[in-house]
Amino acid sequence: MEKPRIAFIGSGVMAEVMINGLVSRDMTAPERIWAAGPRQERADQLFTTYGVRGTTDTLEAVENADLIVLSVKPQTLAKVLKQIKPRVRQEQLVMSVIAGARMATLGRALDHPAIVRCMPNLPCQIHRGMTIWTATPEVSEPVRGMVRSILQTMGKEIYVPDEADVDRATAVNGTGPALIALFAKSIEDGANFIGESRSLARRSVLETILGTAEMILASERHVSELIDGVASPGGTTSRALHVLQHGRFSAVLTDAIDAAYRRTLEMGAKLDEQVEAAKAGG
Repeated sequence: MEKPRIAFIGSGVMAEVMINGLVSRDMTAPERIWAAGPRQERADQLFTTYGVRGTTDTLEAVENADLIVLSVKPQTLAKVLKQIKPRVRQEQLVMSVIAGARMATLGRALDHPAIVRCMPNLPCQIHRGMTIWTATPEVSEPVRGMVRSILQTMGKEIYVPDEADVDRATAVNGTGPALIALFAKSIEDGANFIGESRSLARRSVLETILGTAEMILASERHVSELIDGVASPGGTTSRALHVLQHGRFSAVLTDAIDAAYRRTLEMGAKLDEQVEAAKAGG
């Protein structure tokens, strides 16, 4: 089977993460990848680093691709969709990694039925990411298999039949790395506050987080049982948990995720309006 020709429309961070995975995992040849963006210096950088076809000609990239990956900033999406619509062919697959961009909106703007929507996260940069994705019914099973293989070059992937779960994933696994990084920083700061060195705190905290995550994944027990297994009555863990509960730790995290989810929906609604306005503008 011939390796796919892939065009990235938008050559920023997420496009580079995916290009890195595709090239390093030999998913397709560098010369079969186009990376289109507005800056020639960025095109040259991607060519030098990965051997891909960096370009400032978006339509050239679209015309040469089997798979079109939309990876532009949300505020430029409406303009880009209007630009590429005349060149998108029915046999091509369109994939979006743009937060909030709904498949129905993309499909209407491009008059194109085969759409995949993905939400990767930051650890995809080191091939340890999690991508939640879905597809329209017009995307065949063999093509879904290709999508799955592409996403696996960045880490793990989970297909969901309900697009609403991609919006939820934007708030959870998309936002999650920042929340977890803040959590790690806070524990490191706490360790430093009681006299532990920064270097020791960093190493011990991060290894504790990694080990705990692996233990949770390996266990069939509910995570609350694992907490109870550490928190003996009157012990140090019980005292620490009491302080967190007093500060509404769990409730604040829930509020944060809810805020991210509501913002995702707001972004989606705004993108709908911008795309419809661009279409109405002729």
